[in-house]
Amino acid sequence: MNFKEKIVNNWVLELEKLKIKEKFSVEEWENRGLNPSEKSLCVTLEKSFNDLLTNLISASNTKKSDKEIENLFEHYFNKIKTDELDTEESEFVVDYFDEIAKIFNIPNINEKLNIWTYGIEDYDHEKAEKEDSERVLAEERKRHEIISTECTNCKTQLKTFILERDNSFPSFEIDIIKCVKCSELNLLDKGAGIKRYRFLDYELLEELPKEEYDLAKALKRLKQLKEQK
Repeated sequence: MNFKEKIVNNWVLELEKLKIKEKFSVEEWENRGLNPSEKSLCVTLEKSFNDLLTNLISASNTKKSDKEIENLFEHYFNKIKTDELDTEESEFVVDYFDEIAKIFNIPNINEKLNIWTYGIEDYDHEKAEKEDSERVLAEERKRHEIISTECTNCKTQLKTFILERDNSFPSFEIDIIKCVKCSELNLLDKGAGIKRYRFLDYELLEELPKEEYDLAKALKRLKQLKEQK
C-alpha cells in the first residue's frame, strides 16, 4: 500500500466511524447543552448524513476527483441545511459538515462551506473566520481538553480540541500543519489515545505515518515542503 492509498484508507476509516455513530442522539444534543429536536427531524438528519457518508466512502474507494467530492458536499449541504432548521440545528449540521470536510482537507470545500453557510459570495471571510474561531474556542474550552503548539514563526497558539479519547488508539502519524495566520509550516505530534478531534488556527497539509517517518524524516519532509513554497 503506497502513501496515497494509506491516506484514502484513513479517510474511509474516519468516514465509517462517523457513519456508525448516532450523530443526533439525545446524548449528542445534551453534549452541546441543548434540548433534543423532534425525533422525526433527528431521524431525517441521521439518514441524510449517512447517505452522504456512504457516497463519500464510495467516492474515496473509487478515487473520485476533489471536484467530484466537492459536488457531493454541495448537493447534500443544500439538501440537509434548509430554512426549516432553527439556528441551533443549523449550527449542529454545519459542525458535522465541517468535521467531514476536515477528513478530506480539500481547501475548496473548506472555503465553500463558509460561503454555503453564509449564503453569499462576497462576505468578509477574514472577519467571519475570526468570529467563528472565537466562538468555537470559547465553546470548546468549556467542554474539551485542548492541545496547543506554538507556531515557530508568529508564535500563534495552534489548537487541537480533543473531542474523544480512547487509550486503545495508538499514535499513527506526525502531522505537517500550516498556520492560518502566517502560513508557516509546523510539525505536530498529537500523541496516542485520541479518537476524535478538531483543530483551530491551522490547516492539516500532510499526515506522515510513523511506520515510515521518524522525527528526523518528518523534519526532512517539512524542510522539503518549506522549500517548495
